[in-house]
Amino acid sequence: MSLSPDPRARDGDITSDRRETKYLVPLARADDLVSALCAELPLHRFTGERANSLPGANHYITTVYFDTPSGRHYREALTGGRSIKVRAREYYDVHPSLAEVATSSDEIVRYNPWLWFELKQREAGRSEKRRFRLPKLDVPAFFADKGSRPARRFPDDGLGPDSVPPAEPDAIEAYLRSLDEPLAATCLVNYRRVSWQSADATLRVTLDLGLSCYAPPADLWTRAWPLERRLLGRPTSVLDGAVLEVKARSSVPPWLAAAIERTGVASMEFSKFVAATRRLRENV
Repeated sequence: MSLSPDPRARDGDITSDRRETKYLVPLARADDLVSALCAELPLHRFTGERANSLPGANHYITTVYFDTPSGRHYREALTGGRSIKVRAREYYDVHPSLAEVATSSDEIVRYNPWLWFELKQREAGRSEKRRFRLPKLDVPAFFADKGSRPARRFPDDGLGPDSVPPAEPDAIEAYLRSLDEPLAATCLVNYRRVSWQSADATLRVTLDLGLSCYAPPADLWTRAWPLERRLLGRPTSVLDGAVLEVKARSSVPPWLAAAIERTGVASMEFSKFVAATRRLRENV
């Protein structure tokens, strides 16, 4: 699967208030779906601060999920009703085309030394999230002080990966202070993501491939390199298939509904956080 984004594609506000629908797509049917998406939507690529402009990159995400010692967020997510997730994301690119000229594996990876810290709320099929970016080294102090703002805390400018609008002042900090238990990293999920987005930013479609779950490494916040798949240790589980997610501010266009129907898959309730947490608990 070789994909290059349309350089004219722009970032936009699709994630502030949207309806999300997810599908588990067998890998054997993913190529036909990708062809249909590419025929109708431009591939989406981050173009904000310190964006990677080199062509031919594979885009990856490592998401760190947080929970309380009692598993409050996991229990809420299992109910299927209103739930809140606290997570941090790191984005990095891998350039297979540079492998022949690179003198080390580090030279084919591009990333930024911060995490996109998010509070996501989901209820009745709709989701809303707010975030800011935080240097990785500042995360332990952020949680220890229940959201006290480190000197190097940066607001999201709205142009970061996934085009999330800026966090309201103190919104995430206020949530941390409202908890009667501390939060800590409980699991990691890594996957390759391919994204498409409409020109008016009302429709976004993502396909997540090679979704793998991990226990948090001991040097999670101190390592001076990305949370890259090959450096996360042995996965606790690997998903057999790809996760398609349709994020829409209005109704899904007929062409997309038809393309999904041709794959023969039905919508499902799926949470990367729940899947990773459940497998870690099974392995304890």
